[in-house]
Amino acid sequence: MLLSLLRTVSDGLLLAGEFLWQALWALLLGFMLSGAIQAFVSKEGMVHYMGDASPRSILYAMGFGAASTSCSFGDIAATKTLFKKGAHLLPTVAFLIASTNFVIGLTFVIWALIGWEFALAQAVGAPIFILIALIFVHSMIPYDEARQARERLIENEEPVVTDPVCKMRLNRENGIPVTHKNETVYFCSEGCKNLFEQNPDVHTTSWKEKITSWNGWVEAANQTLKDLKMLWKELAIGFLLAGLVAAAVPQTFWTLLFEGGGVGVTQIAYNSVLGPLISLATFVGSIGNVPLAAVLWSSGFAFAGVIAFLYADLIVPQLIRIYRKIFGKKIGTRLSIILFVSMAMTGFIVYYLFTAVGLVPDPTVTDARDGITIFGFEPVTILNGLFLLIAVGFGVLLVRGRKGAPGDQTVHDPVTGAELTVKDTDFCTVYDESIYYFESEHSRKQFRNSPEAYL
Repeated sequence: MLLSLLRTVSDGLLLAGEFLWQALWALLLGFMLSGAIQAFVSKEGMVHYMGDASPRSILYAMGFGAASTSCSFGDIAATKTLFKKGAHLLPTVAFLIASTNFVIGLTFVIWALIGWEFALAQAVGAPIFILIALIFVHSMIPYDEARQARERLIENEEPVVTDPVCKMRLNRENGIPVTHKNETVYFCSEGCKNLFEQNPDVHTTSWKEKITSWNGWVEAANQTLKDLKMLWKELAIGFLLAGLVAAAVPQTFWTLLFEGGGVGVTQIAYNSVLGPLISLATFVGSIGNVPLAAVLWSSGFAFAGVIAFLYADLIVPQLIRIYRKIFGKKIGTRLSIILFVSMAMTGFIVYYLFTAVGLVPDPTVTDARDGITIFGFEPVTILNGLFLLIAVGFGVLLVRGRKGAPGDQTVHDPVTGAELTVKDTDFCTVYDESIYYFESEHSRKQFRNSPEAYL
């Protein structure tokens, strides 16, 4: 008995490793691409295009979502920020769905693990999913309730911001706000504000400047690392669970489960509902549910059910709790139900769309990529090697970039001589267009009374 259990666990771990190897290049590409986009596009600028319920705002939201992290837990944080800063609820929900189901990185992982038909179905189904969900949101969540939820969210949070001039961190409520290029920036003092207004372009950078600068790519590497830290546990659980399920669950169980809905339309509807329910039971979100989707497909799960399962990372229990915290219990619960119904309907619709054009794959047919080699190497080996090298480059950016980050620079109090770190300093002043930092309000007052004595 024990020997059999150990063998099953061993086989499961080997299968998990195989799944990870197949998807590694896609994961690396997705994370690095997402990190770059987050570094070069600000959320303040995004809110400017998502302020109403127009089709234009919704399309912008879908585009911003498609360019985000593909991490359901990371993107719910971005969703909260957008909603709190003034994005209308409809484009906010469109962003939430697109950010986890319409992203390039996810498409690559699905293609690598299950096949191009599923990657295409995911992309085709995402706008359908969004449309269905928005119809329900519009009819079930009144605007006034959403506005009240935003007001509660703002009241309960006091986010920390960074002064773009002196790089000091401060509570947003205590800062002096200035609107610049559709973004609100905050200053610790009138001195920093005045210095900024004299030449704002010195202290801010456009996305074009960021993408061609060293600091811009350092920020991209930092965003990539941030996403990895948020998501690595979900990914590890997803791959381990997929390997263990593939090794331990007998085919008879899957047959009994998947054929419980009868035949024809009722079976497709049954599997479309079953997909999200399985996701609820596994607690696996983000890209981590893709390897398990591959196991379900190879075990006989219907195409419609697999598609609905892939969308269901938005209704894992952890996220449902977060929805209720962000939007309030009533709206959060209604939103969770809306997402569940919408993803099941999308799986059903996409199945019949793909059936009509003959794109539903046959699970018994071996993938045509099997056996192909390039200079004696499998394509996945070449891709993994290439993107591992690029990842090493991002690692170099992280190590070298930390030494030059403005907020991490060391400065000295001109009055006391104390050594300070810019981002942890609470007091500064501007004199003769230069910034000086202090360890206390007392030393700042001394400097202001007689600056020449300390220069």
